[in-house]
Amino acid sequence: MKIVRIIGICLFMITLTIPGNSSAETAPPEVLAAAEGGLLPFLEQLPSSEWKHFGFAPGDKISEALLGAPFKVYTITPDALAAYQAGDSVGSLLSPTGMWYFPVILTGDTRCVLTVAKMDGSWQAVGIGKTPLAAQLQRLKKQWPKSGGYEPILIEVFQVPAFFFTVPQAGEDNLSSFVFGGKGFSGKVKTGEPVYSSLTGLSEIIGRLKSVVAENIKQSTR
Repeated sequence: MKIVRIIGICLFMITLTIPGNSSAETAPPEVLAAAEGGLLPFLEQLPSSEWKHFGFAPGDKISEALLGAPFKVYTITPDALAAYQAGDSVGSLLSPTGMWYFPVILTGDTRCVLTVAKMDGSWQAVGIGKTPLAAQLQRLKKQWPKSGGYEPILIEVFQVPAFFFTVPQAGEDNLSSFVFGGKGFSGKVKTGEPVYSSLTGLSEIIGRLKSVVAENIKQSTR
């Protein structure tokens, strides 16, 4: 997976948690403005030889790409995992990262993701890429659409690393992993049903998540 610009995750981590009945949030005007102003400059930087890494194909008019509804990105910190007790809601584990992911859409398909974050006191478009995630976000929105009253929350656990989502409107105890190459965080996914139609209970995944995060932290400090 290629990214135009690499950003330090640690710059965006903050410790405020959100309530257990949390739902997706609307991006502030300054975040939207940063995304709208940053999309075309990033697209213009992409050499045509690299388009395929960003979900584009020869002949695409990438200057016509549009921004989809953004996801405010949350995480689950090691401290939150350590403090978890049976019965806690998914929302009680989440902390905002300070980043927003905007799907980049062309001809109705999500091709890649534009990242917006606060840098030097102002909101800026800081990177474009995450093409595999872009495709999964499109599938997630199709399965749990806003028109049906659903607002999935995007979660990135940096110590794994892996992407997860929760659908608060379907209950406070679901935490499911995104699927890449037919596999999710917990292994191979079931076949014969729409992607993301089944949600994973927090109790089914929290043990492995704690274990993998702890092990990766241990390995990184050796």
